[in-house]
Amino acid sequence: MEEEVKNKPIVIYGGPLFDGKRNVYIDGAIYVSKKKVKFIGNEEEVFSRIPKNIDMESHDTQGKVIFPGLINLHHHFYSALSKGLSPIGQVTNFYERLSNFWWKLDKVLDSETIQLSALITLLDCIKAGTTTVFDHHASPVNIKGSLENISSVVKRAGIQASLCYEVSDRDGNDVFIRGLEENLNFIKSHRDDEEIGGILGLHANFTLSEDSLQEISHNFDPEVGIHIHCGEDIIDAEYCKDLGYEGPVDRLNYFNLLSPKSILAHGIHLSRKELKILEKAGAIVVHNPESNMNNNVGRLDIPLPEKVCVGLGTDGMSSNMLQTFRSAYLLHRQAGIEEKAIFKNIPDYLFKNNSLFASQFFSGKPGILEQGSNADISVFNYIPVTPFHSENLYGHIIFGMYNTQSSMVMTKGQIIYNDGAFLTLDEELIRGEAKKASKRLWKKYVNQ
Repeated sequence: MEEEVKNKPIVIYGGPLFDGKRNVYIDGAIYVSKKKVKFIGNEEEVFSRIPKNIDMESHDTQGKVIFPGLINLHHHFYSALSKGLSPIGQVTNFYERLSNFWWKLDKVLDSETIQLSALITLLDCIKAGTTTVFDHHASPVNIKGSLENISSVVKRAGIQASLCYEVSDRDGNDVFIRGLEENLNFIKSHRDDEEIGGILGLHANFTLSEDSLQEISHNFDPEVGIHIHCGEDIIDAEYCKDLGYEGPVDRLNYFNLLSPKSILAHGIHLSRKELKILEKAGAIVVHNPESNMNNNVGRLDIPLPEKVCVGLGTDGMSSNMLQTFRSAYLLHRQAGIEEKAIFKNIPDYLFKNNSLFASQFFSGKPGILEQGSNADISVFNYIPVTPFHSENLYGHIIFGMYNTQSSMVMTKGQIIYNDGAFLTLDEELIRGEAKKASKRLWKKYVNQ
């Protein structure tokens, strides 16, 4: 009986509906049955197709906007307890930001703070309507089992995620080997998992030696892919050029580490030759505008001169993809890029390209609402008072929706968040435990 109630058909209606494919239904409705989207369209049309006298739930959004669950292609769960924390030492460039802040923080993460960081981030993701995340983790003192630790709470939350451990030489060969093993073991154990997947995580070219990349290459599977920071700062490009390569992409290509499942976060300091390599390989560059501004590392060209697939991520700055969309718009407007060119590219990064890339890892067409797709749905607490249609959708996101939280989130037909309450996580308990753990984490950080 409980299973029947859990799988009861649901219809969501009452507000504008965006399907993730540039279509907006002004009075939209979506009918969900057996975890899938059964019907989608205008309210009158959908209701006319629902079988009569069927036992179902109905949710009237009362004018709120209905979206597909959003996708974040580059996140850092482990950064959640760092808000307000100061670097130890000066920060005048990108390398000092890493060495005097992030690489000190990741060394004091333990099993509890790794899990609580993930839980806090998951709360934020769900509130922001994000249901698919590609995370990039680091905890060099606590490597073994760290990905399973994160995986357990992602499953509890009810969303789907691709996880990896960032392999690096910066803490010595033993840590490199253990990081690689953590990746490979996790990838193997979750190869058939529908909600959680593994990908081979690398930090960046400039923290990996030739020998290390050779070892990684021996263990690379193009059907698994890599997730790496690439060309984020000029230091990455210069390191590779000093070794005789065109740049960081050329070096990855030399070691046969590029495939259509490879995620290259940032991609700012790349040459035209390297962009052609990426185009041929089918790998994706993930734009992280807020992180780029914060680190003062440069700006991704809009549009790229080559036909390189570009997605959108937050790089741990937040879990809010709509806010990141707005930041991308403002960053490129400030740089003098015409609004028309921005709207021709940035929307595809968040919706089309994020969805196409995520679909290689997860079934059910994440980021898309159409008949047969998984019922991953976010209802945002935004009631437009001006006309809302496909021609002005992105203006609504940038100037109206960007700071709006979800009022309801559904994954695979199950509601996991509704009216400010989590149905899979205990927010009060998580925040209380995180508050206590962060004090301990900060003390360890300062006393290194």
